[in-house]
Amino acid sequence: MVPVSSKHSDARARPSAPKAKQPAIGWVLISRAEVAMAEALLNDRQRGVVDELGLLSIHQAFADRLFPGTSVLHTRLRYALFVPWLMQTAAKAANPVKKLEQLEFELTGRLKLGLTNNAASEDDTGIIGSRVYEKGKPAAQPASFSYWSALTTWGVLGRDHRHAAPPRESVLDELGSERKTRSAVDLDGQSLSAGPTYFQDLPPQPPALLEDPKGVTFKLLAHERQYLRNRLRSIKAPTLEDETPRESFLAALARNTVRPLEKTELWDDAAVCACVPKEDEDLIDLARHISALGGIVRAVYLAFVEQACADKKYLASRVHREHLNKCRIAWGAEAMKADLEKLVSQRLGLEHNKLYALLEATQAWLTTSAALPKAPVRKLYADLERDRKQGRARLGGKAGASQQLRRWARSGERASTAGRLHFRWPSVSRLIRDLHEQP
Repeated sequence: MVPVSSKHSDARARPSAPKAKQPAIGWVLISRAEVAMAEALLNDRQRGVVDELGLLSIHQAFADRLFPGTSVLHTRLRYALFVPWLMQTAAKAANPVKKLEQLEFELTGRLKLGLTNNAASEDDTGIIGSRVYEKGKPAAQPASFSYWSALTTWGVLGRDHRHAAPPRESVLDELGSERKTRSAVDLDGQSLSAGPTYFQDLPPQPPALLEDPKGVTFKLLAHERQYLRNRLRSIKAPTLEDETPRESFLAALARNTVRPLEKTELWDDAAVCACVPKEDEDLIDLARHISALGGIVRAVYLAFVEQACADKKYLASRVHREHLNKCRIAWGAEAMKADLEKLVSQRLGLEHNKLYALLEATQAWLTTSAALPKAPVRKLYADLERDRKQGRARLGGKAGASQQLRRWARSGERASTAGRLHFRWPSVSRLIRDLHEQP
Protein backbone atom coordinates (compact mmCIF):
# COMPACT_ATOMS: atom_id res chain seq x y z
CA MET A 1 0.00 0.00 0.00
CA VAL A 2 2.40 2.68 1.26
CA PRO A 3 5.87 2.88 2.82
CA VAL A 4 7.77 0.49 5.02
CA SER A 5 5.27 -2.01 6.37
CA SER A 6 6.51 -5.55 5.80
CA LYS A 7 3.75 -6.13 3.33
CA HIS A 8 3.51 -2.73 1.73
CA SER A 9 3.03 -2.78 -1.98
CA ASP A 10 6.03 -0.58 -2.68
CA ALA A 11 8.06 -3.76 -2.35
CA ARG A 12 6.08 -5.49 -5.08
CA ALA A 13 7.26 -5.33 -8.64
CA ARG A 14 5.24 -2.93 -10.76
CA PRO A 15 4.05 -4.17 -14.15
CA SER A 16 6.02 -2.56 -16.93
CA ALA A 17 4.32 0.57 -18.24
CA PRO A 18 4.29 1.79 -21.82
CA LYS A 19 7.50 3.50 -22.76
CA ALA A 20 7.21 7.04 -21.43
CA LYS A 21 8.20 10.19 -23.23
CA GLN A 22 11.16 12.15 -22.02
CA PRO A 23 9.93 14.01 -18.94
CA ALA A 24 9.51 17.75 -19.24
CA ILE A 25 11.16 20.21 -16.88
CA GLY A 26 9.92 19.82 -13.34
CA TRP A 27 8.59 16.29 -13.83
CA VAL A 28 10.20 13.15 -12.49
CA LEU A 29 9.09 9.61 -13.19
CA ILE A 30 9.38 7.75 -9.91
CA SER A 31 8.41 4.42 -8.48
CA ARG A 32 6.14 4.01 -5.47
CA ALA A 33 9.17 2.95 -3.44
CA GLU A 34 10.79 6.27 -4.24
CA VAL A 35 7.60 8.07 -3.25
CA ALA A 36 7.80 6.20 0.07
CA MET A 37 11.40 7.23 0.56
CA ALA A 38 10.57 10.83 -0.27
CA GLU A 39 7.71 10.76 2.23
CA ALA A 40 10.06 9.52 4.93
CA LEU A 41 12.55 12.28 4.24
CA LEU A 42 9.88 14.96 4.05
CA ASN A 43 8.28 13.71 7.24
CA ASP A 44 11.60 14.09 9.02
CA ARG A 45 12.47 17.47 7.56
CA GLN A 46 9.04 18.98 8.13
CA ARG A 47 9.18 18.09 11.81
CA GLY A 48 12.84 19.04 12.21
CA VAL A 49 13.78 15.43 12.86
CA VAL A 50 16.19 13.00 11.28
CA ASP A 51 15.47 9.31 11.84
CA GLU A 52 18.76 8.54 13.54
CA LEU A 53 17.65 5.26 15.08
CA GLY A 54 15.21 3.70 12.59
CA LEU A 55 11.94 4.39 14.42
CA LEU A 56 10.32 5.57 11.20
CA SER A 57 9.97 1.99 10.00
CA ILE A 58 7.71 1.23 12.98
CA HIS A 59 5.84 4.49 12.56
CA GLN A 60 5.10 3.81 8.90
CA ALA A 61 4.25 0.15 9.40
CA PHE A 62 1.50 1.00 11.87
CA ALA A 63 0.23 3.89 9.75
CA ASP A 64 0.10 1.71 6.63
CA ARG A 65 -1.82 -1.01 8.46
CA LEU A 66 -4.34 1.38 10.01
CA PHE A 67 -4.63 4.08 7.34
CA PRO A 68 -3.78 2.67 3.89
CA GLY A 69 -2.78 5.18 1.24
CA THR A 70 -2.29 8.07 3.64
CA SER A 71 0.77 10.28 4.00
CA VAL A 72 2.08 12.93 6.36
CA LEU A 73 1.98 15.21 3.30
CA HIS A 74 -1.81 15.02 3.09
CA THR A 75 -3.54 18.16 4.26
CA ARG A 76 -7.16 18.26 3.06
CA LEU A 77 -9.38 15.62 1.50
CA ARG A 78 -10.62 17.61 -1.49
CA TYR A 79 -7.12 17.43 -2.99
CA ALA A 80 -8.05 13.82 -3.87
CA LEU A 81 -10.48 15.41 -6.35
CA PHE A 82 -8.48 18.50 -7.28
CA VAL A 83 -5.61 16.39 -8.60
CA PRO A 84 -7.62 14.26 -11.07
CA TRP A 85 -9.67 17.28 -12.16
CA LEU A 86 -6.54 19.23 -12.97
CA MET A 87 -4.97 16.22 -14.69
CA GLN A 88 -8.03 15.84 -16.90
CA THR A 89 -7.72 19.49 -17.88
CA ALA A 90 -3.95 19.36 -18.34
CA ALA A 91 -4.22 16.30 -20.61
CA LYS A 92 -5.89 18.49 -23.25
CA ALA A 93 -2.83 20.76 -23.53
CA ALA A 94 0.08 20.41 -25.95
CA ASN A 95 2.43 20.03 -22.99
CA PRO A 96 0.29 18.38 -20.29
CA VAL A 97 3.13 18.13 -17.75
CA LYS A 98 3.86 21.83 -17.86
CA LYS A 99 0.14 22.62 -17.91
CA LEU A 100 -0.43 20.55 -14.77
CA GLU A 101 2.31 22.46 -12.96
CA GLN A 102 0.64 25.73 -14.00
CA LEU A 103 -2.82 24.55 -12.92
CA GLU A 104 -1.59 23.42 -9.52
CA PHE A 105 0.08 26.80 -8.99
CA GLU A 106 -3.17 28.54 -9.96
CA LEU A 107 -5.10 26.30 -7.57
CA THR A 108 -2.93 27.50 -4.70
CA GLY A 109 -3.89 31.09 -5.51
CA ARG A 110 -7.58 30.23 -5.85
CA LEU A 111 -7.54 28.47 -2.48
CA LYS A 112 -5.90 31.50 -0.88
CA LEU A 113 -8.61 33.67 -2.43
CA GLY A 114 -11.25 31.26 -1.14
CA LEU A 115 -9.73 31.60 2.32
CA THR A 116 -10.05 35.38 2.13
CA ASN A 117 -13.73 35.10 1.23
CA ASN A 118 -14.51 32.33 3.72
CA ALA A 119 -12.37 33.28 6.71
CA ALA A 120 -14.95 32.06 9.21
CA SER A 121 -14.80 28.46 8.05
CA GLU A 122 -11.38 27.89 6.48
CA ASP A 123 -7.73 28.09 7.42
CA ASP A 124 -4.64 28.16 5.21
CA THR A 125 -2.68 25.41 6.95
CA GLY A 126 -3.81 22.89 4.36
CA ILE A 127 -3.01 24.90 1.21
CA ILE A 128 -0.11 23.17 -0.52
CA GLY A 129 2.41 25.69 -1.82
CA SER A 130 0.93 28.59 0.15
CA ARG A 131 4.25 29.81 1.54
CA VAL A 132 6.03 30.09 -1.80
CA TYR A 133 3.05 31.25 -3.86
CA GLU A 134 3.70 34.96 -3.23
CA LYS A 135 7.23 34.46 -4.56
CA GLY A 136 5.81 33.15 -7.81
CA LYS A 137 7.14 29.65 -7.18
CA PRO A 138 5.26 26.35 -7.46
CA ALA A 139 5.20 23.95 -4.51
CA ALA A 140 8.29 21.78 -4.25
CA GLN A 141 6.00 18.79 -3.63
CA PRO A 142 2.69 19.52 -5.40
CA ALA A 143 -0.53 17.69 -4.59
CA SER A 144 -0.15 15.48 -7.68
CA PHE A 145 3.00 14.10 -6.04
CA SER A 146 1.90 13.77 -2.45
CA TYR A 147 -1.57 12.36 -3.19
CA TRP A 148 -0.57 9.97 -5.96
CA SER A 149 -0.33 6.87 -3.81
CA ALA A 150 -3.67 7.73 -2.19
CA LEU A 151 -5.42 8.04 -5.57
CA THR A 152 -4.23 4.54 -6.39
CA THR A 153 -4.91 2.89 -3.04
CA TRP A 154 -8.31 4.52 -2.61
CA GLY A 155 -9.52 3.53 -6.09
CA VAL A 156 -9.84 7.10 -7.36
CA LEU A 157 -7.35 6.50 -10.15
CA GLY A 158 -9.36 3.49 -11.29
CA ARG A 159 -10.74 0.28 -9.87
CA ASP A 160 -8.23 -1.77 -11.86
CA HIS A 161 -5.19 0.18 -10.68
CA ARG A 162 -5.13 -0.25 -6.91
CA HIS A 163 -2.01 -2.37 -6.71
CA ALA A 164 0.33 -0.65 -9.15
CA ALA A 165 0.52 3.09 -9.56
CA PRO A 166 1.39 3.99 -13.16
CA PRO A 167 3.66 7.00 -13.72
CA ARG A 168 1.73 10.24 -13.71
CA GLU A 169 3.05 11.14 -17.14
CA SER A 170 1.62 7.90 -18.53
CA VAL A 171 -1.76 8.75 -17.05
CA LEU A 172 -1.66 12.21 -18.62
CA ASP A 173 -0.79 10.65 -21.98
CA GLU A 174 -3.60 8.13 -21.62
CA LEU A 175 -6.12 10.80 -20.65
CA GLY A 176 -5.13 12.76 -23.73
CA SER A 177 -5.41 9.76 -26.05
CA GLU A 178 -8.76 8.78 -24.50
CA ARG A 179 -10.12 12.20 -25.37
CA LYS A 180 -9.05 11.78 -28.99
CA THR A 181 -10.36 8.23 -29.45
CA ARG A 182 -13.44 8.29 -27.24
CA SER A 183 -15.75 8.99 -30.19
CA ALA A 184 -14.24 6.26 -32.39
CA VAL A 185 -16.29 3.04 -32.38
CA ASP A 186 -16.35 -0.19 -34.33
CA LEU A 187 -19.26 -1.62 -36.33
CA ASP A 188 -20.90 -2.87 -33.14
CA GLY A 189 -20.70 0.55 -31.55
CA GLN A 190 -17.91 -0.45 -29.14
CA SER A 191 -15.14 2.00 -28.33
CA LEU A 192 -11.90 1.46 -30.22
CA SER A 193 -9.89 2.77 -27.28
CA ALA A 194 -7.88 -0.19 -25.95
CA GLY A 195 -6.04 1.59 -23.14
CA PRO A 196 -6.93 1.71 -19.45
CA THR A 197 -9.51 4.21 -18.26
CA TYR A 198 -8.57 6.55 -15.44
CA PHE A 199 -10.87 8.62 -13.23
CA GLN A 200 -13.82 7.11 -15.08
CA ASP A 201 -16.55 7.75 -12.48
CA LEU A 202 -15.05 10.86 -10.92
CA PRO A 203 -17.53 13.54 -9.77
CA PRO A 204 -17.78 16.28 -12.42
CA GLN A 205 -15.40 19.18 -12.09
CA PRO A 206 -17.17 22.32 -10.83
CA PRO A 207 -17.74 24.80 -13.66
CA ALA A 208 -14.97 27.40 -13.89
CA LEU A 209 -13.04 25.74 -11.05
CA LEU A 210 -10.14 28.17 -11.35
CA GLU A 211 -12.13 31.20 -12.50
CA ASP A 212 -14.76 31.59 -9.77
CA PRO A 213 -14.40 35.15 -8.42
CA LYS A 214 -14.94 33.81 -4.90
CA GLY A 215 -12.06 31.40 -5.19
CA VAL A 216 -11.97 27.72 -4.24
CA THR A 217 -12.49 26.11 -0.84
CA PHE A 218 -11.85 22.71 0.70
CA LYS A 219 -15.53 22.22 1.48
CA LEU A 220 -16.84 19.09 -0.22
CA LEU A 221 -20.12 19.20 -2.11
CA ALA A 222 -22.64 16.52 -1.14
CA HIS A 223 -22.00 14.30 -4.18
CA GLU A 224 -18.21 14.69 -3.80
CA ARG A 225 -18.45 13.67 -0.16
CA GLN A 226 -20.49 10.60 -1.05
CA TYR A 227 -18.03 9.59 -3.78
CA LEU A 228 -15.03 9.82 -1.43
CA ARG A 229 -16.89 8.09 1.38
CA ASN A 230 -17.68 5.18 -0.94
CA ARG A 231 -14.03 4.96 -1.99
CA LEU A 232 -12.66 5.08 1.54
CA ARG A 233 -15.25 2.64 2.89
CA SER A 234 -14.00 -0.02 0.47
CA ILE A 235 -10.34 0.08 1.57
CA LYS A 236 -9.08 -3.18 3.00
CA ALA A 237 -6.35 -3.40 5.61
CA PRO A 238 -2.98 -4.79 4.52
CA THR A 239 -2.76 -8.35 5.80
CA LEU A 240 -0.20 -11.07 6.27
CA GLU A 241 -0.07 -13.85 3.68
CA ASP A 242 -2.38 -16.23 5.54
CA GLU A 243 -4.99 -13.66 6.56
CA THR A 244 -8.34 -12.90 4.97
CA PRO A 245 -8.76 -9.33 3.67
CA ARG A 246 -10.77 -7.23 6.11
CA GLU A 247 -11.97 -3.72 6.68
CA SER A 248 -9.30 -1.15 7.49
CA PHE A 249 -9.56 1.31 10.35
CA LEU A 250 -9.60 4.09 7.74
CA ALA A 251 -12.62 2.46 6.09
CA ALA A 252 -14.40 2.17 9.44
CA LEU A 253 -13.82 5.87 10.10
CA ALA A 254 -15.31 6.66 6.69
CA ARG A 255 -18.29 4.36 7.27
CA ASN A 256 -19.13 5.98 10.58
CA THR A 257 -19.89 9.68 10.91
CA VAL A 258 -17.59 10.45 13.81
CA ARG A 259 -15.56 13.67 13.56
CA PRO A 260 -12.22 13.25 15.35
CA LEU A 261 -11.29 15.79 17.98
CA GLU A 262 -8.51 18.19 17.06
CA LYS A 263 -5.07 17.90 18.67
CA THR A 264 -6.01 14.62 20.34
CA GLU A 265 -4.24 11.26 20.08
CA LEU A 266 -6.43 8.68 18.41
CA TRP A 267 -6.48 6.41 21.49
CA ASP A 268 -7.66 9.36 23.65
CA ASP A 269 -10.71 10.04 21.46
CA ALA A 270 -13.52 7.77 22.70
CA ALA A 271 -15.68 8.25 19.60
CA VAL A 272 -12.77 7.33 17.34
CA CYS A 273 -11.86 4.26 19.38
CA ALA A 274 -15.47 3.08 19.14
CA CYS A 275 -14.92 2.77 15.36
CA VAL A 276 -11.88 0.49 15.62
CA PRO A 277 -12.58 -2.84 13.86
CA LYS A 278 -12.58 -5.70 16.33
CA GLU A 279 -9.55 -7.25 14.62
CA ASP A 280 -7.54 -4.06 15.28
CA GLU A 281 -8.37 -3.52 18.93
CA ASP A 282 -5.14 -5.15 20.11
CA LEU A 283 -3.24 -3.27 17.42
CA ILE A 284 -4.45 0.07 18.81
CA ASP A 285 -3.23 -0.85 22.28
CA LEU A 286 0.10 -1.92 20.83
CA ALA A 287 0.31 1.33 18.86
CA ARG A 288 -0.30 3.34 22.01
CA HIS A 289 2.46 1.56 23.88
CA ILE A 290 5.08 1.67 21.12
CA SER A 291 4.17 5.31 20.51
CA ALA A 292 5.19 6.06 24.09
CA LEU A 293 8.37 3.96 23.90
CA GLY A 294 9.34 5.56 20.59
CA GLY A 295 8.92 9.01 22.10
CA ILE A 296 11.08 8.11 25.07
CA VAL A 297 13.78 6.61 22.84
CA ARG A 298 13.90 9.81 20.84
CA ALA A 299 14.07 11.81 24.10
CA VAL A 300 16.94 9.63 25.36
CA TYR A 301 18.86 10.16 22.15
CA LEU A 302 18.50 13.94 22.34
CA ALA A 303 19.45 13.91 26.01
CA PHE A 304 22.62 11.97 25.11
CA VAL A 305 23.44 14.49 22.39
CA GLU A 306 22.82 17.42 24.72
CA GLN A 307 25.01 15.81 27.39
CA ALA A 308 27.80 15.27 24.84
CA CYS A 309 27.59 18.95 23.86
CA ALA A 310 27.70 19.99 27.50
CA ASP A 311 30.77 17.80 28.12
CA LYS A 312 32.55 19.65 25.31
CA LYS A 313 31.36 23.07 26.57
CA TYR A 314 29.37 23.69 23.39
CA LEU A 315 26.28 24.64 25.39
CA ALA A 316 24.94 24.68 28.94
CA SER A 317 21.30 23.93 28.19
CA ARG A 318 19.48 21.09 29.96
CA VAL A 319 16.27 21.32 27.93
CA HIS A 320 16.38 17.78 26.55
CA ARG A 321 17.51 16.12 29.75
CA GLU A 322 14.70 17.81 31.63
CA HIS A 323 12.27 16.92 28.86
CA LEU A 324 13.35 13.28 29.08
CA ASN A 325 12.38 13.24 32.74
CA LYS A 326 8.95 14.65 31.85
CA CYS A 327 8.51 12.05 29.10
CA ARG A 328 9.49 9.30 31.48
CA ILE A 329 6.89 10.40 34.02
CA ALA A 330 4.16 10.87 31.41
CA TRP A 331 4.78 7.90 29.13
CA GLY A 332 6.95 5.45 31.06
CA ALA A 333 4.18 3.13 32.24
CA GLU A 334 2.81 2.80 28.71
CA ALA A 335 6.26 2.38 27.19
CA MET A 336 7.07 -0.58 29.41
CA LYS A 337 3.97 -2.36 28.12
CA ALA A 338 5.16 -2.28 24.51
CA ASP A 339 5.27 -5.90 23.32
CA LEU A 340 8.33 -6.00 21.08
CA GLU A 341 7.84 -9.64 20.14
CA LYS A 342 4.37 -8.85 18.86
CA LEU A 343 5.82 -6.11 16.65
CA VAL A 344 8.18 -8.68 15.17
CA SER A 345 5.58 -11.42 14.70
CA GLN A 346 3.08 -9.05 13.09
CA ARG A 347 5.77 -7.48 10.90
CA LEU A 348 5.25 -3.99 12.22
CA GLY A 349 8.58 -2.48 11.26
CA LEU A 350 10.74 -4.35 13.77
CA GLU A 351 13.00 -7.38 13.55
CA HIS A 352 15.43 -9.03 15.95
CA ASN A 353 18.15 -6.51 15.28
CA LYS A 354 19.99 -3.61 16.89
CA LEU A 355 16.83 -1.51 17.12
CA TYR A 356 15.11 -4.35 18.99
CA ALA A 357 18.02 -4.52 21.43
CA LEU A 358 17.93 -0.76 21.91
CA LEU A 359 14.19 -0.73 22.60
CA GLU A 360 14.52 -3.63 25.02
CA ALA A 361 17.40 -1.95 26.87
CA THR A 362 15.46 1.30 27.09
CA GLN A 363 12.51 -0.50 28.64
CA ALA A 364 14.86 -2.03 31.18
CA TRP A 365 16.29 1.42 32.03
CA LEU A 366 12.76 2.69 32.70
CA THR A 367 12.60 0.34 35.68
CA THR A 368 15.64 2.04 37.28
CA SER A 369 16.12 5.43 38.92
CA ALA A 370 19.04 6.50 36.72
CA ALA A 371 18.52 9.89 35.05
CA LEU A 372 20.15 8.60 31.85
CA PRO A 373 20.88 5.06 30.67
CA LYS A 374 24.36 3.80 31.54
CA ALA A 375 27.31 3.34 29.18
CA PRO A 376 26.28 -0.05 27.69
CA VAL A 377 22.91 1.35 26.63
CA ARG A 378 24.49 4.57 25.38
CA LYS A 379 26.72 2.41 23.19
CA LEU A 380 23.64 0.79 21.64
CA TYR A 381 22.37 4.25 20.72
CA ALA A 382 25.76 5.33 19.38
CA ASP A 383 26.27 2.15 17.34
CA LEU A 384 22.81 2.28 15.77
CA GLU A 385 23.19 5.95 14.90
CA ARG A 386 26.58 5.32 13.33
CA ASP A 387 25.17 2.44 11.26
CA ARG A 388 22.52 4.76 9.87
CA LYS A 389 24.39 8.07 9.56
CA GLN A 390 28.01 7.02 9.16
CA GLY A 391 30.21 10.13 9.30
CA ARG A 392 27.29 12.34 10.33
CA ALA A 393 26.78 10.48 13.62
CA ARG A 394 26.98 12.56 16.80
CA LEU A 395 27.38 10.00 19.57
CA GLY A 396 30.06 7.61 18.36
CA GLY A 397 33.09 9.64 19.39
CA LYS A 398 34.56 9.05 15.93
CA ALA A 399 36.21 11.60 13.67
CA GLY A 400 33.73 14.28 12.77
CA ALA A 401 31.44 13.69 15.78
CA SER A 402 32.63 16.88 17.48
CA GLN A 403 31.83 18.88 14.37
CA GLN A 404 28.36 17.34 14.21
CA LEU A 405 27.77 18.14 17.88
CA ARG A 406 28.92 21.72 17.44
CA ARG A 407 26.67 22.11 14.43
CA TRP A 408 23.69 20.72 16.36
CA ALA A 409 24.37 23.02 19.32
CA ARG A 410 24.28 26.05 17.03
CA SER A 411 21.30 25.02 14.91
CA GLY A 412 17.59 25.51 15.39
CA GLU A 413 17.16 21.74 15.33
CA ARG A 414 18.08 21.44 19.00
CA ALA A 415 14.98 23.46 19.94
CA SER A 416 12.69 20.57 18.89
CA THR A 417 11.96 18.23 21.77
CA ALA A 418 10.87 14.62 21.35
CA GLY A 419 7.27 13.65 20.81
CA ARG A 420 5.44 10.35 20.64
CA LEU A 421 5.03 8.45 17.39
CA HIS A 422 1.76 9.70 15.87
CA PHE A 423 1.22 7.22 13.00
CA ARG A 424 -0.05 10.04 10.71
CA TRP A 425 -3.09 10.59 12.91
CA PRO A 426 -2.90 14.42 12.73
CA SER A 427 -3.18 14.20 8.93
CA VAL A 428 -5.74 11.40 8.89
CA SER A 429 -7.99 13.06 11.46
CA ARG A 430 -8.07 16.22 9.34
CA LEU A 431 -9.10 14.17 6.28
CA ILE A 432 -11.87 12.44 8.23
CA ARG A 433 -13.16 15.74 9.61
CA ASP A 434 -13.37 16.99 6.03
CA LEU A 435 -15.27 13.89 5.00
CA HIS A 436 -17.90 14.21 7.74
CA GLU A 437 -18.16 17.97 7.88
CA GLN A 438 -21.75 19.15 7.88
CA PRO A 439 -22.77 20.93 4.63
